[in-house]
Amino acid sequence: MSKVYFISSRADSRERNLTKYHRLLKNIDLGRIVSEGDLVAIKTSFGEQGNVTYLRPQYVRVVVEEVKRLGGRPFLTDANTLYAGGRQNSRDHLITALENGFGYEVTGAPIVIADGLLGFDYRTVPVNGDHFSEAKIAPAALDADAIISVAHFKGHMICGFGGALKNLGMGFGARAGKQMMHSDVHPEVAADRCDGCARCYKWCPEKAIVMTAGAEGQAHKVARIDDEACIGCGECVATCFTGAINISWKSDPAIVQQKMVEYAAAALHDKQGRFAALNFIIDVTPDCDCLGWSDNAIVPNIGIAASLDPVSIDAASLDLVNQVQGSAMSALDEAGMASPDKFGNVHKGIDATAQLRHGAKIGLGESNYDLVSLDKDKPEKA
Repeated sequence: MSKVYFISSRADSRERNLTKYHRLLKNIDLGRIVSEGDLVAIKTSFGEQGNVTYLRPQYVRVVVEEVKRLGGRPFLTDANTLYAGGRQNSRDHLITALENGFGYEVTGAPIVIADGLLGFDYRTVPVNGDHFSEAKIAPAALDADAIISVAHFKGHMICGFGGALKNLGMGFGARAGKQMMHSDVHPEVAADRCDGCARCYKWCPEKAIVMTAGAEGQAHKVARIDDEACIGCGECVATCFTGAINISWKSDPAIVQQKMVEYAAAALHDKQGRFAALNFIIDVTPDCDCLGWSDNAIVPNIGIAASLDPVSIDAASLDLVNQVQGSAMSALDEAGMASPDKFGNVHKGIDATAQLRHGAKIGLGESNYDLVSLDKDKPEKA
């Protein structure tokens, strides 16, 4: 059973947040995965333009400093996105990262966009999965000597939640690989609920959405999705504030999660004993940091988890979210406030544990874990 170390986000002048964070890193012992001279990929997300709940770069700096202390050569990295926005190519991606505070002067490490200028750089890696026999992985993941996942744990409109597994799988998949992972997503517009705002039209990376005349009695235009042009990225679902766009799954909704996990396994295929993960269970928004805005968190800030097992850390992080009382004025409905499945309450029909089961099935990690609290008091349950 894998160990997952945990510190709460509670702090005071006697033990400050970063002091506790250093203690967490000491317990996970990054010296087991980082050797003198190693190129160490710190896989994180730089947030999107307009989003303000992405992971704070000051937290990333603590990992950078520890890697340097061990003699490693750290760099921050992420691959380009499939959807439209500020990270669809390396030029814009770097600008977004710098504007969001991830410059060298803050983090102490350079940024390397993992899959090249346009997201077309990748190498094919064999993977023994149910859906893929090979995966298209960004070279920065493969060329690094070690990988440390530093993830913001939050909700996701397709996968239920995003943690270490999503940070690795979607994060290190080249754009072609991301499209293959999303191939089971098929959004549909309920015309009677569409208010014609055209947010989805502006956000769609493939221009697969057109604004057409509404039904009789509708004065405004409504969105329509061209099935042939749609790549299934799901961003239109998140950008629709009226709930007019929902996902009609071509197959089992769990398949996207399973594909993502197989990509995570491919990214780590040669990193046995050279991987660690940290999940920041703070600002737990209902949707991903890839959006150009930030909704209220669905639970209070909880803390930071760390492990050498990407499945165990996500399982523990999910349990910690589900054990606390939900936050008022959030995307949770009344029943969701005390629900044992917070993300399922927000994203109806999505069983987020599918990624954990598949990770255990293919040998990527263990869904059972031993939670080791480094606080004087263990995290309270609801």
